[in-house]
Amino acid sequence: MDWSIRPRASLCAGSGTEFIDGQVVYTVLVSVEGGMERKDFAEVVWDDVGSRPAYFCFWKGKFRAQPPEPEKEPPAARAEAELRRRLAQPVQAESPEARVIFLFALLLERKKILLVRERTTGPEGRVTVYEHKMTGEVILVPEPEVRLTEVDQLRSEVEALAAAWGA
Repeated sequence: MDWSIRPRASLCAGSGTEFIDGQVVYTVLVSVEGGMERKDFAEVVWDDVGSRPAYFCFWKGKFRAQPPEPEKEPPAARAEAELRRRLAQPVQAESPEARVIFLFALLLERKKILLVRERTTGPEGRVTVYEHKMTGEVILVPEPEVRLTEVDQLRSEVEALAAAWGA
């Protein structure tokens, strides 16, 4: 006999109407060929004794709506995807684009997604060598000169990007 009972349904087995949060629901186990099947009924339908199925057992409870699913892609993952997308194109170390990339890299470093392997200075300026913690991928991020007077502008750029993402 199969005993894999599924979770509470979101629709009444008798009327087909959708349950609402906090609604009284009657759950029955009915015998079917090869096992048991769960059926959920709204209180109004259950009160009509003539429409009840022959059941093995039943219980009364309250329907609880599923909480909304958490955001599928957390901000750090979006930043990581955006960083990879932007690094796929050539970037000048002192361009506005480089400042945003640098900020994304710092965010991912702080979240311990990117690990600093080396900070070096080359002909193109200062560069941080990151290793992606999970994939082992090496990412070279130019470190632009960000002056204190430019912090507000950089913040505006990042806010505009976050708004574009819908964050």
